[in-house]
Amino acid sequence: MAASVTIKRHTSPQAALLLLLMTLTNYSAAQAMSCIPLVAPAALSSTIPIAVSAVSAVTSATDSLTTSNIVTAIPADISQAASAVLAVSSAIPRPPVRIMLTGDIVLGNSFVVQDIPKDWDQRYFAGVRDVLKQANLVIGNLEGVLTEHLITRKTTGTGRQFAFRSPPRYASLLKEEGFGVLNVANNHAYDFGEVGVRDTLAALEQAKITTAGVLGEIKLLNILGLNIAVLGYSYASWFNSILDLTKSAELVQQAKAQGAYVIVTFHAGAEGSSAIWHADQEEMFMGENRGNTVAFSRAMIAAGADMVVGHGPHVLRAAECYQGKPIIYSLGNFVGVGGLSSQKFAAVSALLDVSIGLNGAIQRMDLVPVRFNEQKLPYVDSQALGTRLVNYLGKHARYAGDFIEFPVNESGQQEFDAWYKANKRYAEPLGQ
Repeated sequence: MAASVTIKRHTSPQAALLLLLMTLTNYSAAQAMSCIPLVAPAALSSTIPIAVSAVSAVTSATDSLTTSNIVTAIPADISQAASAVLAVSSAIPRPPVRIMLTGDIVLGNSFVVQDIPKDWDQRYFAGVRDVLKQANLVIGNLEGVLTEHLITRKTTGTGRQFAFRSPPRYASLLKEEGFGVLNVANNHAYDFGEVGVRDTLAALEQAKITTAGVLGEIKLLNILGLNIAVLGYSYASWFNSILDLTKSAELVQQAKAQGAYVIVTFHAGAEGSSAIWHADQEEMFMGENRGNTVAFSRAMIAAGADMVVGHGPHVLRAAECYQGKPIIYSLGNFVGVGGLSSQKFAAVSALLDVSIGLNGAIQRMDLVPVRFNEQKLPYVDSQALGTRLVNYLGKHARYAGDFIEFPVNESGQQEFDAWYKANKRYAEPLGQ
């Protein structure tokens, strides 16, 4: 059953009734409270205490109006019937575009696994394949490069630097699994120098996967009639940098001026279990300034971005509604074979699942909770630990904002409480 995302302070019955009216009469969510997705009337009436008689009255009135419009649109002259049918059908709302976004992806890592077994190709996404296939567009972060080049820029073996490399043929694999856009703006894009970058971009282009994050680039996609621009950012100077808010905002404004639904994806922030907590301030990690993700995300929304989605900390973070637009601060890891951790808070992540109307209004938004197995492969988590963690982080956030609370089943809360208690010492100072 569909369920609605809730946001603090937007929970009144009046607000719910307004959303119901918008759903039945095809009003834009942007005209009222954006960030609160439209949901099917049956789901809404089953979760929010609205009088059944009121729902029936609105439904009857809407059905009657629709029927009347169709009847009067069909002329008596049969020769005009074809054009009348076209006019009526063009007024019927088109289905929304369903987009899914993932966190960090490391496939195999041929730098540490010299002979990757061929059967791994089908195993990487086996636990989430059915979910990904439901989307019209899948966007992910490619952590590493697609190259056969052997020389890395990293000093590996110290436990402080890691190099991620995958076979170029994996570009086709990612395309087959549904990925249409991959962000390449991250701290592993130059693990194998300029050669690795060129090989990666060439492999993705050949596989017909759009890349986000190349400095200054705006690439537009048209998915079922929705014009989309995906802009990638990181903290490194060779990409669109989250450290330069002015230039970053200008790129968003340029994309918006082209009539696009603008999705900003960024790779930034500190790493590790303690990174589930972040604040409205710059984050330092491994001697690097990895940006103020709160200031950056809000600035991009103010510049015209319709959605901001982060990754990089390798753990989940809170989700915020800012100026009516969603900010997901980190989706964590997605596939981690050959490099990423599957321990503690890094063991859980999520897919963002969003349905967007052609008018740019979010009609539905949810998280698909994901968990790593022992091979660091993702599968859908029936206990929804990732979704519960995002909700928890929003409720206890360390900066002010309107935080999104995603729906979860009542069952599973005890498991989450026990899991969080067992791992909290890695993320919080003792005594908290």
